[in-house]
Amino acid sequence: MRLDLFLRTTHLLKRRELAKELCDEGMVRINGLPRKASAEVSVGDELDFPIYNRLLKVRVLDVPQGNLPKGSQWSFIEILEDKRFPAEEYFGGDPLAPPQKSPTFH
Repeated sequence: MRLDLFLRTTHLLKRRELAKELCDEGMVRINGLPRKASAEVSVGDELDFPIYNRLLKVRVLDVPQGNLPKGSQWSFIEILEDKRFPAEEYFGGDPLAPPQKSPTFH
């Protein structure tokens, strides 16, 4: 199964487009190596990727055939590591602060 489809099917990411973008930027790794969205996922592979303020590392237990109900994804993956970062680190400061404007010269 393709990497982007696996991430979407197992509900690790909500959209396949997001999975593809992360893969294109080299942020999704299979067994420690950055892979494209078209890379094949097989049983025993370890995936690690960032999502929002988390860094997930999961092991593939089985490859699903078709769509899955939302609660059954745990039979296909095992979470090895779930690092969470503080919001200040992720957002670069106060997340509720208005964006800074660039100075205007007259």
